[in-house]
Amino acid sequence: MDRTETAFEEFVAEMADMVTLLRDGRLVLVTGETGCGKSALVNRCADWVVQQMTERGTGCEVLDLTAALNGLPEDSIDNRMSAVCDQLFVELTRRQLMRADAVTALEPHREVPRRVYPHLPEATPRPTVLVILLPTCELADEVIRYASLARGRILFFIESPFMQANDVRHIVESMERWGSPITLSVGELEEGDVRRFASDRLKRHAEKGEYPKMTEDTMESLTGLSTSVSELQRVFHGVYEELLGSNDWPAEVSFEDVVKFRFRRVSRGQGIDHEP
Repeated sequence: MDRTETAFEEFVAEMADMVTLLRDGRLVLVTGETGCGKSALVNRCADWVVQQMTERGTGCEVLDLTAALNGLPEDSIDNRMSAVCDQLFVELTRRQLMRADAVTALEPHREVPRRVYPHLPEATPRPTVLVILLPTCELADEVIRYASLARGRILFFIESPFMQANDVRHIVESMERWGSPITLSVGELEEGDVRRFASDRLKRHAEKGEYPKMTEDTMESLTGLSTSVSELQRVFHGVYEELLGSNDWPAEVSFEDVVKFRFRRVSRGQGIDHEP
């Protein structure tokens, strides 16, 4: 859905035999509107890398720093990168992914990206690929700076709901002499996505007992009503939760049930995007 399968295939093709990752490091930038599946794609790609490395007998660790800037005020690129670098040092130390001598050497520079990232490949007790999930980014220059810090066995992932095609083009052109980053994009729901989503969710719960199925007309109508996976998830979850809490358990979920659910949420001032 949302071009995520195509994007995943592009990622696998770009990574090829992992030679570039192991020798030079890589950065992956995933762009697309909010709620269209960027995080799901990043997690799938990261899991694939872990599996590939495991099969090769190489260590691989995923470090999720996506929340490293939560609660911090809007700040400069330097301060953002310093805060993330410090959190990375904390995670590496907590999980004992650095040798004791490396911890001692890097401790004074734990907030200085250019003094930490280049030394990480040699800091691990054994050859280990570090998959680093970075916070959401809106500035091309920040992505470029992270890409320039990549070293062998370091794989950065960055999501951005803000960047347009010209921003991505600028990043790729700026990084040509170092090696282009992998750029993936996901978009709004396409024809057939709602039906695939509904069929998958209903099939997953087939063994749980009897519950209302969704009519063909409802799935067809939802195609034009929901524009992202997250919105579709909220609508499905909300409609079924409301039906579950009612005394009138229908045989099928109609499009009218969906419309009534959306109307009630708007009437309560929660809006369509409010989590049920």
